[in-house]
Amino acid sequence: MRRIPTIYFAILLVSVIAISSSCKLTPVVSNSVPEIDQDREARLLTAFFGRDSDLPLLTYLLSPKAPGKDGMPLVFSQEIDPETLDVSDFEITTFDGSVYKADDATLKPASEAYELRTVLLVGEYGDHPDNPPVRVKVVGDLMSRSGQNYKGQQVDVIPLDEGPVVSYAEHFTFTEDYPFVEKGRGCDCPREETAVVTRLVWSGGVRAVNGKELGDNELEAFEVTLVQGNDTIVVHPYQLADLKDSDNNIDLCLKEQGIPILVKVKSGIAIDPRDDANPATEAKVVSRW
Repeated sequence: MRRIPTIYFAILLVSVIAISSSCKLTPVVSNSVPEIDQDREARLLTAFFGRDSDLPLLTYLLSPKAPGKDGMPLVFSQEIDPETLDVSDFEITTFDGSVYKADDATLKPASEAYELRTVLLVGEYGDHPDNPPVRVKVVGDLMSRSGQNYKGQQVDVIPLDEGPVVSYAEHFTFTEDYPFVEKGRGCDCPREETAVVTRLVWSGGVRAVNGKELGDNELEAFEVTLVQGNDTIVVHPYQLADLKDSDNNIDLCLKEQGIPILVKVKSGIAIDPRDDANPATEAKVVSRW
């Protein structure tokens, strides 16, 4: 393997640290907790073995311990209370029964308001294909923002060589107090043209199969079932939003009025950081408000 000269490595590391100091990746806690969450069970939905001992240097922006380590995003059904998140909250079991702890746990990069439902675990916890992680369990008092405790919940790990799936989906409209982002990285759907937004939370970060952001070429691959009175219709988004922020959240901008109840995504339109393509995937859509 070709080694990077020490001087170039040092320059690159300094550059990453400089970028890190200017990036706004601090988790943003929204001003309100959706009341509807009080009546829903807070659950651990997916764990995805996304990287095996090869997280890139730029992941220093997410955690100083990340570069060169394993990466595993966990997706939860409700936002995490950041004050209760600790790396000791999680245990990872590998194929041979060994139990590991992660080196760090962070809500970055999905750190915008109403996004705090993805925890990225970094560390060393098994190797593909001989002894991969197969199970993740919450062993500490990790709380949702609605006050529910995730402790004791566990889920099987999606293997390294499988593609990303949709872990969670919700719909919402732009209320007066919504923290609307008009332009720039992670910006929202156009306010005036959008009747309803369907947000997808993938099991890990995704991009289009050509390596670029998901966009107009993929619109027809997303199907949303809407309830309109006594009828249901299937529509496609006219635009995608919440892009260019390197996280696992994608917004589908819909012009049609109605209540989204189901979203389907065709196979082979999104890839994870290892270039594994998604299978056909779907999720029920719940209401945020």
